[in-house]
Amino acid sequence: MDVPFALMMQAAGSFIASFLAIWVWSRTREEAWIFIILGTLVSFGVLLIEILSGLGILPRTIPAAGRIPLWLALLQVLPSLLFAFGFAFYLFRNRRY
Repeated sequence: MDVPFALMMQAAGSFIASFLAIWVWSRTREEAWIFIILGTLVSFGVLLIEILSGLGILPRTIPAAGRIPLWLALLQVLPSLLFAFGFAFYLFRNRRY
């Protein structure tokens, strides 16, 4: 039922990043930025799920056997994949021959 201080600080930083990401989203139409923004927003969503589970509002997602559900594992990997796609689109668009 206890949420560590470091997790709350991470949530505050992630909230600010998500707010600014939504602001940037309204001003850009580049594929690279869209993927970076989506990665930031998904990362914030995963963090909120983790905090709500720690507070007991959402049920524990990790069973006693220690296995992580597939949807949770995919959700935690998704921000990194979106960041990778964003960087790949940036490199592809700004390539030099």
